[in-house]
Amino acid sequence: MVAIVLGILKLIGILILIVLGLVLAVIFSVLFVPVRYRAEGSCYESFKGKASVSWFFHLISLKAFYDGELHVDFRILWFHPGREKSDGKAAGETPEKNSPEIPEGNSEKALEENVACANGNSEEQKSESGQELKERMETAEVAKPESDLPDASKKSETAQSAENAGKTTQAGQKPKEHKSRLSILTERLRRFWTGWKKRICSIPKKLKRLAKKLKQGKQQWDTIWHFLQDEENKAAFRLAKKQIFGIIRHISPQKMAGKLRFGLGDPYRTGQVLTWISPFYPLYGRSVQVIPDFLETCLEGELKLKGRIRLATLLLFIFRVLQNKNIRLWIKKWREA
Repeated sequence: MVAIVLGILKLIGILILIVLGLVLAVIFSVLFVPVRYRAEGSCYESFKGKASVSWFFHLISLKAFYDGELHVDFRILWFHPGREKSDGKAAGETPEKNSPEIPEGNSEKALEENVACANGNSEEQKSESGQELKERMETAEVAKPESDLPDASKKSETAQSAENAGKTTQAGQKPKEHKSRLSILTERLRRFWTGWKKRICSIPKKLKRLAKKLKQGKQQWDTIWHFLQDEENKAAFRLAKKQIFGIIRHISPQKMAGKLRFGLGDPYRTGQVLTWISPFYPLYGRSVQVIPDFLETCLEGELKLKGRIRLATLLLFIFRVLQNKNIRLWIKKWREA
């Protein structure tokens, strides 16, 4: 009995160890197996390029190709989810039938029947249209004497209505008071003086507001200045700067090679572009050759790069930053704000 219990416990312990081993293997693979990326591109007569991102010996990969059209392929193990859907849609499409099929033997008979039906319909439509025209003519003759009145009566009615309207307007109007030029000038001067009076009275309030804003701005600047001059804050800034540059170096491609020839047609503008990109020369100077053309407008070249990103390294940089007390306080205040 004891041997059976011990055997069951042994099996349970082995299963637990296997599950723990699988969990640890997954965690360590996610943390320490890097995500690798590479890209190639060229631009001469037309742009061509390809890029790929893979993880764990291409267990999961994403590839993209561009040669006039963009093609994307996503793969997990040996499955292609996107490709299967597109293939299924293409296979499921069927051509639409625009016209019904007519048997060859009965084609002539069908044509004759269609022509006969069309002729019959046209005759019926002609007879119906003739009857409608007759009915319209009769109704027009009946309504004609009622609608056609003499022009003189119409003119007399319009003249009477115009006279009546003139009488009502003359009776309704009242004699308006005409203001003199002196009263208009005095009214304008009064408005002008009231407007300037309001503006002059509002000047002290505006000055008080401006002084208050300047005082608040000075206080804010003093707090920022004291914050930047504090030694602990300076140490936190140096630490954050160091870790950020470490993340950039880790993410940036390890291998890069290429050649670029560019020109804007104007020597002055081409020189300006060179001055803008010169601060980044330590990043690309050893691997990428930049050739300026001061006479022609052109942009051509090719570039190849590849690198890797490891999650454990990124988490290590973030942990070093959060280890500082001052940085944690900054984050806390930022969340509260």
